[in-house]
Amino acid sequence: MTRRNPWTLTLLLLPLLACKADDPGETDGDVTDGTGDTTNSSTPTTGEPMDCSMIPEIAAIDESSCEPLATDFQPRTDAAGDMWDACAGDQIPYQQVDAKTPGSAARIVAYEEMAKLLWDNPNEPTADDFTAARDQYVIAEGLESRLNRREDLHYPQIPEAEWDPQVDGDKQCTVAALAAKYPDRCVGPNTMKPIIDQAFADGQSGTGDARVNAAKIHATLEWFLYLSIYKETNTCATEKPADCDSAWAYYTGLEPIDGGLGFSADVLAGSKNAHERIWDGLLAARCWRDLAKDDMGAYPLLEMTTPELQDLFEVGWEQVDQALHRGYAVVIRDQAESFLQSLCGDGDAYQPAAWAYLQLSLGALVREASERDAAKGKIIADVAASASPTAQDIADAIGAIDALFPCP
Repeated sequence: MTRRNPWTLTLLLLPLLACKADDPGETDGDVTDGTGDTTNSSTPTTGEPMDCSMIPEIAAIDESSCEPLATDFQPRTDAAGDMWDACAGDQIPYQQVDAKTPGSAARIVAYEEMAKLLWDNPNEPTADDFTAARDQYVIAEGLESRLNRREDLHYPQIPEAEWDPQVDGDKQCTVAALAAKYPDRCVGPNTMKPIIDQAFADGQSGTGDARVNAAKIHATLEWFLYLSIYKETNTCATEKPADCDSAWAYYTGLEPIDGGLGFSADVLAGSKNAHERIWDGLLAARCWRDLAKDDMGAYPLLEMTTPELQDLFEVGWEQVDQALHRGYAVVIRDQAESFLQSLCGDGDAYQPAAWAYLQLSLGALVREASERDAAKGKIIADVAASASPTAQDIADAIGAIDALFPCP
């Protein structure tokens, strides 16, 4: 089915405006809508906290009953008993397909350096900090090069008949006409690039709130990483076997399963189970790559394998997808809970920046949320579209996330 870009949906929804805090302050931070235009995003920053007396306490995440599906690859807990044959994916630490260090590992190093300068900076980032962070972003073959062509594989593929024959199949979104025609699929150039370019320009020029600009960059890059892991898991079967290694490095930064860098560090902080289940999914892709190896030790691409192996790949790729959704939802939920506490006067989140991050991230979650349950997806979409969310709005969004994204 055709899936709508979350920012298209967000722009079609009217903000839900409930009672604001007394004497709310205003922020000059704007939220980019993905078209290059901006809409003002104001959140309470001064005055009395919101009245949160009627909001139920947010329950802690309980994963005691989490269990894998019968079809899941289970290298950590039941390698001999799952439906998958013995393979390289059964081994931890991860066994690389290619001996070379994947290029995605260097991108995570750059992401970590950007974090120190911007969103993890204990001081307000300066214009020089934004310039130094942008230097990390634009490293050759680095984050910018991949974000500017990133596709969201949850949307239908660009028809092959329309491809530019001079461009690789997985880089068709670099063709401006195709990116414009298929904006949902080409999320990198159409949605992510305008947000991050504007945030860097504003940060370097001293325009607007520095922490808000940093938060926008943080949220956009985290969204990029979440989609990149899913994409590289696919292309390790369809384009380049070593992309299995790229997916693993995008998530882990080459760290072992009990640690992590970048996105994996945030997932692990919120849920050890979700973190380990993402690892299981990545190992499922590595297992499939090994099981599909031919008698000469070569790795045929997906279309050259048997129907049974093609079906098995779909099972493993779906396992990765479900785990990634859960991990991303947990990270967003944690940020939402911190923001809720700050609205209620019981936290120390810097509200304009916290909301800038949360608004972008909730928008990124709308597509999957709406497919799982239209009504609950609308709750998340409405909050993402709100100019000034109330504590109840945020509590409702957390409730929708918990209902929609249970254990993977």
